[in-house]
Amino acid sequence: MTPSDQRLHPLSILFDLGAQAKAFLVPALFVFFGAGSAGIGWEALGALMLIPYAGFVIARYFTFTYRYEAGELVIRSGLLVRNERHIPLARIQNIDAVQNVLHRLLGVVEVRLQTGGGSEPEATLRVLPLAALEDMRRQVFGQRVPAAAGAEGVEGADASAQVAASVPHALLALPFREIVIYGLVHNRGALVIAAVLGVVWETGLFEGAAERVLGPARPGRAVLREMAATVFGGAGPVASRVVLGLLAFVALLVVIRLLSIAWAFVRLYGFRLSRVGEDLRTEYGLLTRVVATIPLRRIQTVTVRDGPLHRLFGRVSVRVTTAGGAEGTDGGVQREWLAPILPADRVPELLREVLPEVDLAGVAWQRVHPRAFGRELRVSLVVVALICAPVVAAAGWWALAVFAALAAWAALSAHRLVTRLAWATTDAVVCLRSGAWLRYVSFARFAKIQVVALHESPFDRRSGMARVRVDTAGAGDAYRVDIPYLALDTARTVHRELARQAATTAFKW
Repeated sequence: MTPSDQRLHPLSILFDLGAQAKAFLVPALFVFFGAGSAGIGWEALGALMLIPYAGFVIARYFTFTYRYEAGELVIRSGLLVRNERHIPLARIQNIDAVQNVLHRLLGVVEVRLQTGGGSEPEATLRVLPLAALEDMRRQVFGQRVPAAAGAEGVEGADASAQVAASVPHALLALPFREIVIYGLVHNRGALVIAAVLGVVWETGLFEGAAERVLGPARPGRAVLREMAATVFGGAGPVASRVVLGLLAFVALLVVIRLLSIAWAFVRLYGFRLSRVGEDLRTEYGLLTRVVATIPLRRIQTVTVRDGPLHRLFGRVSVRVTTAGGAEGTDGGVQREWLAPILPADRVPELLREVLPEVDLAGVAWQRVHPRAFGRELRVSLVVVALICAPVVAAAGWWALAVFAALAAWAALSAHRLVTRLAWATTDAVVCLRSGAWLRYVSFARFAKIQVVALHESPFDRRSGMARVRVDTAGAGDAYRVDIPYLALDTARTVHRELARQAATTAFKW
């Protein structure tokens, strides 16, 4: 160990043991219960399982070190097999800091480093003191905290400039009202209900409760049919039973929305987006506090998204993508959501901070090929026919009414999609407007383009069309700039121009 090597916080041993305990909780319960039924003391087995792993964790703590060298972070680990990883500081895209309740009580933080090398963190340091996190941010992003402004060699105007650059400039804060709207729009309560119902169903509690409330189920009839028969076929006026069923359904919807709001409150409590120098920083979370840093120069694409419920409340969501890192990585770090919920009229203001080279009012949108609607409709009708064919075969020709309804819906969706589909280029970005019901507006910087591809399917060639796809590091399928239904000459011109822009623009991490 060299004098410049640094260790993790000693509490890393505790948190490593806790993380593995969560991973092995369910298998351990099976072992304990099985051992108990066989007459073997589970306490002895537990000790046998924990003691060797505790020794491994302690050994890993003493063999894990990191240090800063000229332009890189060097991480050494391993007891028998020694590993030494050199991570260039210029390649680190993001530094994510995660703190649950125990982290905050003990004054430590888990740090995850993201590069452009994949969807998993390049390195996870569990756990560091808070001062070590600030030091890492200074090393990677070249920032100075206010306390460093008076250090030796930093005086006068230079110190004042560094202090000003390190003071966060607030861009967005989510009050309780906005969090409530987020919960109503995203409806995560349905997932909670589904998970609870799945557990209840698998454990047999649902049938037991149904028998106590509704009586035993008749042979040949499922529990849900018995419930329906009780509500709609039992004694009493038909109207009152229908009203009771509707009230129960409304109550279920209310409970789902309340659970969704509660989930949003726990998830986004205290959400703040701020600009610190040339970086964006997001902070959020009630139980697990997440602090994510995104350098402005490393943003690949920006996407504004809105669905039907977003539009009902006059809101949008704004997402950015960077090279490396996937949404929802371990621990729930969703760094890409720059603004989970935002009033639609504030989008230009936020874009001026993130993409100052984009002026929404000055974007000249261009439409796709006039025959795009026909092609989109034909594809939708084929899908609808394939779905409805088994239904018609099983239920009879009356199911054609279902086909007619779905075909009308497909025609409406195709019309909305093609009406909205448009593209544009400016001096610095290529833009795409897409989506029928869930709508997107995406911006990709020329300086971040890695590949520009021209695609012609057999159907494209038959119609004299093509599509142009722009790939940047980190952009998923839903957020890349992919322009379909272009006239072939237009597609070739766009492809040639974008390829030229990408080739003549210096790629910047």
